[in-house]
Amino acid sequence: MMARVRCKAYVCGTLLVMFVVILNVYRADKLTIHKNINVGVSQWRNFTTTEHINRLFAETTAANVILPTSFKSHNESIYCISVSLMKLTFPICIYDPKSDKAVSGGLMAGKYWEKKEVSRFLQLFRLDRRLQLVDIGANVGLHSLPAARVTQVISVEPNWLSMARLAKAVYLDGKVSSNITLVHNAISNIRATLMMGAGWTNQAHAFLMNKTTCRGRCSTVSRTKTILLDDLLSLMRSEAAILKVDVEGHEDKVFTELSAAQFFNRIDVPLVFMEWNVVKEHSVHNVHRLINFFYNRGYTVFDTENERLTRHYRTWPTNVLFKKLPLIRF
Repeated sequence: MMARVRCKAYVCGTLLVMFVVILNVYRADKLTIHKNINVGVSQWRNFTTTEHINRLFAETTAANVILPTSFKSHNESIYCISVSLMKLTFPICIYDPKSDKAVSGGLMAGKYWEKKEVSRFLQLFRLDRRLQLVDIGANVGLHSLPAARVTQVISVEPNWLSMARLAKAVYLDGKVSSNITLVHNAISNIRATLMMGAGWTNQAHAFLMNKTTCRGRCSTVSRTKTILLDDLLSLMRSEAAILKVDVEGHEDKVFTELSAAQFFNRIDVPLVFMEWNVVKEHSVHNVHRLINFFYNRGYTVFDTENERLTRHYRTWPTNVLFKKLPLIRF
């Protein structure tokens, strides 16, 4: 007679949960993270109780992907204009120029913010169709909207006022809705809910706060959930991407070993375009950690004219390029 195997309820429950989780992770595609849980199968051995597993599930969140029609839930009337760049014509939805002088005011005056840089991105995407754009800090879509005409795009924007405008532009432009994924989150080194502030006359200057009220020449915008760069893996449609990162000094929190290593392990990222003028003023420890994240992966830093930067990082220009061999010309 076969011996009956008995186990305590909590032990059997734990084994069953672990079996289901491991089975689902095994079934996942190599570019898909089951429920955005960034843990390899072997690491599950460290979680030996149901409490540990439940805690891991509780601490993970999916990216907040929204539909282009989401702008309709926005109370404000959103004004949009038509612009042309590199023989592409597309809508961009803007702010009142009084509250957004640089970007919206410039567009109203016929000036495209970072026109040269955006044009270079488009050339790269046309040369290498494998590359998609991951636009972290997308604002109203100056990079994302034209890029979506030629490649796949993930647009990450935590400021709902800007995301609503980007969503409406995608809705109006029937040619890009299938190419662009809108993510209403901030990218950081933790998963949390934080307040956001924005400049009085510069809505692109939207930043995370550890307080409830913005002080100085800024206004409190809204709460937003932060996710990890690794959490975007399940949304990727290609194994190669260019990253554009403009997060108002939060760049050193975007690229850490615990929050971004899996993304770089799985995705070929030949170029990262990063705003540098704010983050370079952070603590030496944080800046060195950011730089070493790239140096340890074989990247070299350049200015936007493709000149290698060998001086002290505090002298680097407003925008820098982290490029990986084989070097591509931006």
